[in-house]
Amino acid sequence: MATVHTPGTAELHPRPSLVAEPAITIRRAQLVDVLQLAALVNGYAAQRLLLPRTTEQVALALDNYVVAVDAGGRVLACAALEEYSPSVAEIASVAVDRAFQGHGLGSQVVAAAEQVARQRGFVQVFAMSLAERFFRALGYDTIPIEAYPEKMARYERLVAEGVDIVPKDCFAKSIA
Repeated sequence: MATVHTPGTAELHPRPSLVAEPAITIRRAQLVDVLQLAALVNGYAAQRLLLPRTTEQVALALDNYVVAVDAGGRVLACAALEEYSPSVAEIASVAVDRAFQGHGLGSQVVAAAEQVARQRGFVQVFAMSLAERFFRALGYDTIPIEAYPEKMARYERLVAEGVDIVPKDCFAKSIA
């Protein structure tokens, strides 16, 4: 897999592939990515793996997204940051196009999101996920969700609004 390092993003460590693949760039999301981002995230939301996002929600939070795109601009993977306090952010909406899973794109967009978090002064990130092996491999520790009362309150609001929340594990990592 060919990858291109974009300044301001995390260092990339692609896994070699025997199949020729297009160059993939990890970068901050742009306005042109909004529809693809919403579609990618909502594909996982339909399976209750992520929370759904409208195109408006994605557009309003666009500066918080990082993406992996191919040479044609197709969004192959994404991750987003959601601030919970001046020192803590959530790594959210981690999604990889199913045709590109297993090539390290998820790890790369999470690393890029962590880099953005560092640049913004966050010292800790957390993620809510069912993908324990994935986050453990990236240096995250499993912790009780009670460590993040703001996240618990957000879940309670969403449930009150009728959103079906699947219980997930909470993973945290110091990025200071």
